[in-house]
Amino acid sequence: MQLVLLSFLLLSPLLSSSVRENPLFDRYYTSISIKQENERLDNYAIQLKNGPGSRALIVVYSENEQSTPAAKTRARRAVRYLVKTHGLDPARVVMRFEGACSRHNQILLCLYYPNEADRPPDPKCLEAAE
Repeated sequence: MQLVLLSFLLLSPLLSSSVRENPLFDRYYTSISIKQENERLDNYAIQLKNGPGSRALIVVYSENEQSTPAAKTRARRAVRYLVKTHGLDPARVVMRFEGACSRHNQILLCLYYPNEADRPPDPKCLEAAE
């Protein structure tokens, strides 16, 4: 009985069909060094490799329209790092820009398991992203 319960608890994230309350794996500002960012991405890649069928969603926010290109460039670099350095399938790593919405230049690393839907876009940023 205990084994069945334990198996269910371990597999329940994989069987979920809705968005988990918090699929956020990590969050950082683009002002950190590339070395610090790579350390975070290394940990992220380990989780992605250990979760068959898991997917990465890298969400990007910029502080204002002037800083948008730099924030997007940093996020694209993160995608390339995960694909080229860690050999992740590019179909499993997606970047989404949510807009300039009075936040700092920020990158969110979200981790999704099979059958989980991506987090919805931030409604406060929709106008800026269009």
